[in-house]
Order: sequence, then C-alpha cells, then structure tokens
Amino acid sequence: MKFRNALKDNICLIQAIHELNHQIVDMQFNCIQKYRQHWTCIEDQLLNQAIQLFGSHDLEKLRKILVSKTKKQIYQRIRYITENPQFFGRKTLLRRKISELLQLK
Repeated sequence: MKFRNALKDNICLIQAIHELNHQIVDMQFNCIQKYRQHWTCIEDQLLNQAIQLFGSHDLEKLRKILVSKTKKQIYQRIRYITENPQFFGRKTLLRRKISELLQLK
C-alpha cells in the first residue's frame, strides 16, 4: 500500500513537472514571438523612412537589406543618425549612409 501511494505521488510529481515544462516552453515561445513582432515593427518603420527619402524605386533593394543578416547593425546605424539631431544635413547624411549600405550588398 505504501509503495502504491509513493508511486502515485511520484506519478503526480512527474505530471506536474511535465506540465511546468510545457508552460515554460510556451512562455519562451511567446517571448520569441514578441521579439519578432518588435523587429518587424522596427523594420517597417525603417522601410517607410527609407521610402520617404528615396522614393519607391529602390524598394526591393531596401527590403532585402532590411531583412539581411546584418539588419541589426543597419538598424543601429540608421537609428543613430536619425535620433541625433546634432548632425548637420541629417537627411543628406542618412541618404548617404543608406546608399553606402545599398552598395555593400
């Protein structure tokens, strides 16, 4: 009888651990989804900024760059330029930087 009760307790414990693992995996998945949504939002904002500066004729090139492996670096560069108003001729500098990035690919 004691063995049976201990076995039931162990099974309940294993089921609880299993359920907890599922909850942890779900939480991790949700965090990854939120991160992806955040980057997609930033990507869309940057693409819109680039379209405003260049027009839509370079849209496909810009889209390829924004989803490239180095997109985080590109975001950081563009964000730095756009968020620092002390740059003289900010739009010109941003155009130049994006042009340089277009030529790199």
